[in-house]
Amino acid sequence: MVEIAVLLFLIVLTVSGFVYIFCKRVIYKLNRRVLARNMALIKNGSALQKFETLSEKEIRENLIYPFFMVLGYNTYDMREFQSFVGRNGCMPDYLVKKWDRSKFRKTALAIKYFPFKEEDVDLEKNIYKNPFENVCSIEQLSDSGYFKSDYYVLTNGYLYMFFDRRRGKSGDKFDFCFNVRKYTKKDADKLAYYTKQCLFLELSDIYHP
Repeated sequence: MVEIAVLLFLIVLTVSGFVYIFCKRVIYKLNRRVLARNMALIKNGSALQKFETLSEKEIRENLIYPFFMVLGYNTYDMREFQSFVGRNGCMPDYLVKKWDRSKFRKTALAIKYFPFKEEDVDLEKNIYKNPFENVCSIEQLSDSGYFKSDYYVLTNGYLYMFFDRRRGKSGDKFDFCFNVRKYTKKDADKLAYYTKQCLFLELSDIYHP
């Protein structure tokens, strides 16, 4: 009897795994098709065209919020997109959380705005040359006290660097940088992995024991 129960459990677990991978792949492909087109609305928008004249508030409202809206996050829902603008150091300005069954179940993204320049980012070596060492050092950025989400995102409004927590003390190395001003289809394809539908979909969403 126990052997049958264990076998059934393994079968259900295996099937759930396959369904999860299938759903994840389908969602990714759907997101990839529309992401480049939707991101073009920001790229060709008036805010980005006059970026150098924008205030920090205007960058947040006209570039950062729309960017994450295109990725599928509800920036108007404070349960999902929490704002902590004004916090010092490496503490994130925004936290993107999964709201499920009246609980914060998963912290996907921690987002921080810094007015760094394009030359501070080495896209060939995926290295961030931190010009704000006195405010937020690389050691702090890697510290678990700040880095409790899946990804820590540093942005200046049009460059978005994604640091993966699984890299550990990787410091100045980021996984991926998306440049809204100039991106390729390959860049948009990779960005699709960071959409809400992809990051929030978990095996427990397919199979609830």
